[in-house]
Amino acid sequence: MKNLILALFITQGFFSCTQPSKGSANAGTTLMDNLIPDTTWTTKVEKTREEWKKILTAAQFNITREQGTEKPFSSEYEKNKETGIYYCVSCKNPLFRSTTKFDSGTGWPSFYAPYSTKSVQVSTDNSEGTSRDEISCQRCDAHLGHVFNDGPKPTGLRYCMDGVALLFQKEDINVKLSKATFAAGCFWCEEAVFESVKGVKEVISGYAGGNEENPTYEQVGSGATGHAEAIEVYYDSALVSFPSLLKVFFASQDPTQVNGQGPDNGKQYRSIAFYRNAAEKQLIEEYIGQLTKSGKYTKPIAAQVVPYTKFWQAEDYHQNYVQHNPNERYVQMESIPRLRRTQKAVPELIKPDKMVK
Repeated sequence: MKNLILALFITQGFFSCTQPSKGSANAGTTLMDNLIPDTTWTTKVEKTREEWKKILTAAQFNITREQGTEKPFSSEYEKNKETGIYYCVSCKNPLFRSTTKFDSGTGWPSFYAPYSTKSVQVSTDNSEGTSRDEISCQRCDAHLGHVFNDGPKPTGLRYCMDGVALLFQKEDINVKLSKATFAAGCFWCEEAVFESVKGVKEVISGYAGGNEENPTYEQVGSGATGHAEAIEVYYDSALVSFPSLLKVFFASQDPTQVNGQGPDNGKQYRSIAFYRNAAEKQLIEEYIGQLTKSGKYTKPIAAQVVPYTKFWQAEDYHQNYVQHNPNERYVQMESIPRLRRTQKAVPELIKPDKMVK
């Protein structure tokens, strides 16, 4: 049903993939609460120059795509001493930990080691009449700066970075996030719901429950893959518990609807609570038992209880869809009303600044 609605929106000009606004040089810092240090990616992020121009500010594009250099001492990160992680402004690949940052006196943010072996790559830069080792993002090839052999121990290296090419997220880098996976109809709707929950760090839209590898949105939408639109929730278990997430999950849907939610019908929209261990399975089954005994529903709970196997991340334009497309018609008609209903049902679990009025 959602595919049909979207096709109608496209035909009528209602549907569009909204780009982030082009504000300050580090406009992406408004999305800091949505970053996680993911090093599990396997494919590069590739875009045309025009596509990059749409999602980057002029300064970001000049540095990352045209090998520009910012003025020394101009970056807000040059003297930053807060604990956290620095990400690529273009693709959110984690690049450096704050624990490897040092004051080089050069006027540019400097680090002595990358975040992981998948953070940066080195190539030769022969511009400006000299040969230097250029540093770029390993995931999207964004120009970041240069590396020199005059850094501190233990590496002896100085990764001299353009602050405009970075995004910083303040956090306790020692906190290990837990994961939970759910499916309940449109993943745009569920992602927005869980993004508003206290203790949730990030929510990724994707596909789970089937056997098809690397499924596409179109394949899943056909109903032939066995996958359901799903979300993967990254949360701090010290701030929110798995049972609390279950409470949000069941409040966000009609758990008695078989193979669908609202206007979205088909197995790809079925409700699933995935479990990673026996304890989670027991908690899910106990909660379903409580709902059944409560008398709230006149029909049986249709949500499936399924062991977690594999989660496939959806295409980039599906991520943070409600946030990026607040005026899109499906979002107005389905996503926001569902978000509002869920928050009304579990207000104690919602971040105050994420409450929708």
